Amino acid sequence: MFDFNRLLNWNAAQPSSFDFGRMLNWKILRGSHEFPGPDGGTCVNEAAIVAAGYAYRPVRRIEDCPQSFSRPLALYAMCINEIVLDDRLRAELLMPFVTRLAGSADTPEVERERIALVIRRTMTDILADALDFCGYRREARRCRGVTTLDAAMAIVNQLPGRDWHTRADRSPVNAIAMAIQDYQGHRSVEAAQFAGTVIADLAEIVMLLPGRPDGRRAAEALYRQGAAILAAALKIGRQAPPIAEDVAATRMETAKRAARAHAGAEPARAA
Repeated sequence: MFDFNRLLNWNAAQPSSFDFGRMLNWKILRGSHEFPGPDGGTCVNEAAIVAAGYAYRPVRRIEDCPQSFSRPLALYAMCINEIVLDDRLRAELLMPFVTRLAGSADTPEVERERIALVIRRTMTDILADALDFCGYRREARRCRGVTTLDAAMAIVNQLPGRDWHTRADRSPVNAIAMAIQDYQGHRSVEAAQFAGTVIADLAEIVMLLPGRPDGRRAAEALYRQGAAILAAALKIGRQAPPIAEDVAATRMETAKRAARAHAGAEPARAA
C-alpha cells in the first residue's frame, strides 16, 4: 500500500478560465520545502498559501495549512501532489487549485459531505475504470452503480482479492474500506488520506499489469479523475471567490524574489 505517512514526514477537470500563463514559472513539486526555490517551487498547499497572501510556510503535515483551508480536501490535494511523478502532469492537474484552497474550510458536516462524494466517486469512477482495465468487467459495472457508501462497503467486501497484479494484494480494496470506515467514524481527514491512497495503489497496479503497454496512460487517466473529484468536492459548501490569477502570480513572484535573496544570503559551504 502507498505509504503517505512516509511522504508527510519528508524535511480532467480544471476551471476552463484558468490562465496557466501567469504561473508557469512556479513548479508544483513533490514533498515539503523549507523555502520556495529561487525559480519557484513548492507542493500545491505551499503554493496556495503564498497565492492567498499568507506568509510562506512549509507544509509537512496537514495541520500546517492555514485554518481557512479545508483540511480533508487539502490533504486529498497533497495525496495527488505526491503520487503523480510527472512534473508536467502534476502542474497541469494541481495548479488550478492553488487559487481555490484558501477559504474552503467549512463545518464538520460539510467536510463529511465532501468526503462522501470523494469516496463514492472513487468507487464509481476510479476503481471501476481500474477494474475494467484489469479485465474485471462485472465488478466494474457493480462499482459504477454505487449510490451510497453502505452499498460501496458491501461491494468492496466482495471484490477480488487476487490477480490484481504480480504481488496479488488487496491494497486498494483495503484502502477503500478504511476510507469508508473513517467516514462512518466522522474522521474526514483520515478518510481523505485513504481515498488518495486508493489512486496511488491502482495507478501502480495498472502501470505494472503484464501485457498492457498502455498502463502508464491508464494511470494518468486515474490521476486526472482524482483531480476532477477534488474539483467537484470543492463545489460543495463554502467557497471563497478564486484568487485572481494576476494577484496570485504577483504574490508568487514576490516569494521567488525573496527566495533568491534568501539563497544569496546563505554562507558559502565548505568544499
